[in-house]
Amino acid sequence: MRSNILNKGLATPVSLSFLIFSFTILTMATYYVAMSSVSVRSSRLSYAAAKQDMLALENAIRSVSWSPGSSVVKEFQGHGGEFETKPNYRRLIINVSLGSTSEIVFNSTVGYVRYELPEADRGEVDWYLQGDAEPLVNKSFLDVAQMYIRVNDDSQEIYLGYRPLAISFLDSSQNGQVNVIRIFIINLNSSESLLFTGGFRLRIRCLNITSQTRNYNITGSVSSATVRATVDGDAGTVILSLSGGDSFTIVRLEILVCNVKLEEVNV
Repeated sequence: MRSNILNKGLATPVSLSFLIFSFTILTMATYYVAMSSVSVRSSRLSYAAAKQDMLALENAIRSVSWSPGSSVVKEFQGHGGEFETKPNYRRLIINVSLGSTSEIVFNSTVGYVRYELPEADRGEVDWYLQGDAEPLVNKSFLDVAQMYIRVNDDSQEIYLGYRPLAISFLDSSQNGQVNVIRIFIINLNSSESLLFTGGFRLRIRCLNITSQTRNYNITGSVSSATVRATVDGDAGTVILSLSGGDSFTIVRLEILVCNVKLEEVNV
């Protein structure tokens, strides 16, 4: 009988210790789950804010493009990511073919911008915030931005670059009719090489617009021109309509380059 009483006395503190230990483990687990949830929510908010900052930057670049001397200042709050300009990257090569004539008319880097995103879900990789995968467009200035989310060196980043716009039209203002092929390029390679990890301010300036003109008098009738653009190895083609006589076709090629500079603003 005495042995049973002793056993019951011993069981009481053991059970209490077990309950305290279990409660401590449960409390710690709940705390870590809650903190993890807060961290994930914070990362997603920073991720969304970084996307909005890049969209605002693209809007600022577009607002000053093709207006020499214009500028705007854009402020980044910094959302745990890394912002970097790459003025010496993103090589653009443009080839124009007219009948049997084919030549490279542009070959230069045009720069790009990257924003390394804070840790977050990667369900949006290869998702385009602006534009699409085509390296060349021929409809609107609104289409020239190419901004998408990609994985680079195990980090997720927003990539922003600009692709050329190619159009054609018939100019009848001179003697006879001249087919005009006009190619518009936004060039960021005059930008400063910048790297930021916190908040910062940028000035976006349109430095100038440079132009280059080439004239072609092609024997025979040519109904179209082929413009091919290659950006870092990715190629795209557009076919532009031309009008000509039976004996010859006159074409004027105009390449307009808008040089935009991104530079740091010291507070």
